[in-house]
Amino acid sequence: MDKQLLGNDEFAKLAKDIAEDFGTAEDDKQEKNDKLEEWLGEDGMGDVNFYTCTVLLVLDPNQEYETFRSNFKMFLLPAFQVLVPFGMAWYFLVQKALIANNGYCCNHSNYIFRFTGFVTFMYSAWQIIDGCDDASSKFFLDKSVQMYQRTGRAFDFRATWMFYLGHVSQQLCSFLLLVVTYVIYTSQCDTPLDLLMNCVAINFVLDIDSEWMGDKQQAKAKISSEWLFKQWRDTCINDGAEIKRSMKHFSSLRASAPSTVATMGWLGDTVVWVSAYILVFAWTFCPPSW
Repeated sequence: MDKQLLGNDEFAKLAKDIAEDFGTAEDDKQEKNDKLEEWLGEDGMGDVNFYTCTVLLVLDPNQEYETFRSNFKMFLLPAFQVLVPFGMAWYFLVQKALIANNGYCCNHSNYIFRFTGFVTFMYSAWQIIDGCDDASSKFFLDKSVQMYQRTGRAFDFRATWMFYLGHVSQQLCSFLLLVVTYVIYTSQCDTPLDLLMNCVAINFVLDIDSEWMGDKQQAKAKISSEWLFKQWRDTCINDGAEIKRSMKHFSSLRASAPSTVATMGWLGDTVVWVSAYILVFAWTFCPPSW
């Protein structure tokens, strides 16, 4: 595309940068589109969770969940992963006045009980930390905020905040589960078996978003991911007039968008892993008298 067609130097640079990242429509005529294959592969999107799949299907006008149950899961999942842990923490800490009645620490001083709690709580904390770090969620969030920085399009802004909401939901769920684990270990467990059973019972909540993704859902997400790839690849051709307008707006805000999103993601991850280790060691070594 020559300069006259592209309109100005800034738009020409944008088209060139996007072509370097995504290739061009001519690549589809080749036997193998390497950039698309990389996008869809393990080093790209990989296996997505239910949040990411939902965002992809919402963005893609050609796809949707086909059953009432799948559509209802879009509301049930954040309710299960965020509202339920929050409600449990509120129930014990506020309604049952846990701190006033029980104190800050576990009342059991038995070494076997404390050791079992340390091992199971540490296992649970590591599971939660690992579950909080979803590669596919970060992949799409990084790509969408980068496109918003470049184009300023409303579609790219919408994709960015939707992928971010899915990502931050995992972080919030992880933090709440750590708090709930501490509360239950402190007030609802009387034997080492109670600790083990509650550890297993709590950990499954963070994995629901992956467990609900069967082969059919992964296939639909892959189709929508390919659509999104081509949408961004061909955006300067299909949406050139809109981009020429949107590139002029909020340029300073857009310039800092990727670093802002990265910082917010880092802060969320840091809060989770720091809280995990603090709560584990606080529960293990906190005196029963406190």
